Amino acid sequence: MGLHQNKLTIFWVAFVCCWLFESCAEPETSEEMATSGPTTTLGSENIGDGSNGLVDKYFYDFDDAINATFFMYGGSRFDYTYDKYRQIFNDDPPPMTMANFPDHLLNVSPDSTHFLTRYTIDTLVVGGDTVTSEIGKIVPDSVQLFSSQFKNLESIEWDLDAEPSLQRYRLRNSDWVQADTMLYYSDTFDVVAYWAVLDTPLIQEGILFVDSSEWRDTSYSFVKDDPIVFINNFEFERTQLSSDSLIFRINTDCNDNNQWDGAEEGDTDYNGDGDNWDVLVESIDNVDYNNDGDMEDILYEFVDRGNGLLDPAEVYHDIDGNGEFDLNEPYEDRNCNDRWDGAETDDVGNGMFDDTEQYTLVDVDGDGTEEKKLYLIGAVPNNLLVNWNNPEDPVVMLTVELGDNLTDRWGNVYSDLIETVNFIDSKRQDIGDIDSMVTLYTRQVVGHITDENRQPDDYYITKTEWTTSNAGDVRRHYNYQIYSQDQHVNQLVYPSYFLPRGFYWSPNQIQNGFWHKEFLENEILYYTYNGLLRDGEQVDTAYYDTTDIATYYIEKTFQVETSQVTLPAAKVKASDNGDGTWTCYRDDSVVTDVDNCARADTTFLDCFKITHLLNMTMMGSGVEYGQRSYTWLAKDHGIVRSEVFLRWTEHPLDESLSSVFGTPDSLGQIWVGYSRLDLADIDIERSGNVFRQLISPPRTVHLNELGVLPDFDFEPYKLSNQSGLQTIDFRELTP
Repeated sequence: MGLHQNKLTIFWVAFVCCWLFESCAEPETSEEMATSGPTTTLGSENIGDGSNGLVDKYFYDFDDAINATFFMYGGSRFDYTYDKYRQIFNDDPPPMTMANFPDHLLNVSPDSTHFLTRYTIDTLVVGGDTVTSEIGKIVPDSVQLFSSQFKNLESIEWDLDAEPSLQRYRLRNSDWVQADTMLYYSDTFDVVAYWAVLDTPLIQEGILFVDSSEWRDTSYSFVKDDPIVFINNFEFERTQLSSDSLIFRINTDCNDNNQWDGAEEGDTDYNGDGDNWDVLVESIDNVDYNNDGDMEDILYEFVDRGNGLLDPAEVYHDIDGNGEFDLNEPYEDRNCNDRWDGAETDDVGNGMFDDTEQYTLVDVDGDGTEEKKLYLIGAVPNNLLVNWNNPEDPVVMLTVELGDNLTDRWGNVYSDLIETVNFIDSKRQDIGDIDSMVTLYTRQVVGHITDENRQPDDYYITKTEWTTSNAGDVRRHYNYQIYSQDQHVNQLVYPSYFLPRGFYWSPNQIQNGFWHKEFLENEILYYTYNGLLRDGEQVDTAYYDTTDIATYYIEKTFQVETSQVTLPAAKVKASDNGDGTWTCYRDDSVVTDVDNCARADTTFLDCFKITHLLNMTMMGSGVEYGQRSYTWLAKDHGIVRSEVFLRWTEHPLDESLSSVFGTPDSLGQIWVGYSRLDLADIDIERSGNVFRQLISPPRTVHLNELGVLPDFDFEPYKLSNQSGLQTIDFRELTP
């Protein structure tokens, strides 16, 4: 069979029975609807206050490209407001992103034994033992490598605007520095092509029409186990502070003699407390310690040694130029007594007991012997630098530029306080080495008729990504959500079931604290009345589900009400003052960088609030698990807020914690806030093309392919308990 036909031929295939689903087949369990209790308003034409809206306007149209970011409040921060979170952490709450894949439809049905048979197209095979080529197809390609980013230190400035006790050096850096390179290579791989009437369509029964004059192709790449490795060494010259920079040094030469000394010698224990390091003021203590009848003495219990010199006054920066030291002026504290000292007329100590001087061992001359250097390294750059190049007129260095040197009081010269270093940044990137490329040519589906006279379901997929932090351990998480829409909005899930404590030792023994059925099932996410969300809608269902583990009594409630909600989701956060500053809308603060503004509020007036309530009772044990979620859908914005609450009669980790959290509701049930999502940003690129599938059909992918496709970051689908965008994981529970 060739790849092109001269005329259009339409043929049909009748499906008289339901195809057997490999991944969507009904499990062999007994589900019986309960005969009492369940109610529904779907049969009523008029309900609530009459408000309604098309679900497509309030949820998402997955033909559009959607990227949304939510602020995520979980665990003990569930009840935090946006302002409280920023007040405590001085930052926005952690984000959770959601994106869909409008160019991909998810295929969850199996291969047909008849219409999906694949036949090799020999003339398109390249490589292997074929007459076309013995080495395969050679394709030129390239990979771009990027170095790490860094900033060069350009200068250091003393912050005179801060309070005196908080003054320190501020580092002035350059813009980000980064380099990149493009590496070119050729990949050789086999090419194989097949044709079949159909790929795996999402059809269960009915009549399928295909266009036999047109072919559509889908290509799959198979990658070798060992990747192609690319390495590049980026060479840089960087200006920086040395690891023992002078601005971080804490002086320990407390008698200022440029040599190491032991502790000062004790003299007389005047107050009889068993030590000899006190400085006693008789007028304050009201005690005549030396019994001389004079209460004005200041007595030292130790020998407060000097350094054999008459020291000049400690150098300071005269801010007001009055020639006198003022308490708000920075100074060089050479003798460790935390006060400014003037010039000596007598060789005196520092007025305090000096213990054995601490030091840092440094091999200064590189002879293999470490010398005692009288300083320690601190974490704050608050050591004021003084240049004694002219001993008669030492100068405070408020600013340090590239190439600046310093001479200390003892003539030691420190060159290039901002040092220049050369370093190599080695980067590696692994690229999948394609072993073969397989292309499948199939016919274009142009129509499908079922008993319900509707089009087949298209399954759309979204991906959420977020991080959690526990004691500094930051972990990245992701999950996929699968949606479809017929009469209602459906979410395709692996049904999840709760097990109480005693069935496992820790939640890690069961995926996320749940066990899951092995088959995907459609679960109604949003009930609609002819595609409408309606105020006052309520659907109650109840049934027994008999599984291999236990029989569960499942109760579900779905409710809709009109609502409004205010969230920090404004895209414009501030007004431009025209002078390089911005006024933040949220708190009227003035900043020089608009990114420093908190989010301003947006009130979504046209909303529906959706309530989902699940109660699962394990028959026999009587253990109950509850899951309650509130979702706000705003017109043209989709989900703007989502809250999930949990309850249990036996805590999954610790039985003693089963009822210690939260406040009982009207039924005496205690619910724990698990996770809250608040919309921060959303970007929707409208498709604008209702004939997308006929003119430019999206690529159909299978569930088990997600882990090998780059569009999905090579991350496979995984089992989880889902509630809309929320993923519920007992391992994230915190008291």
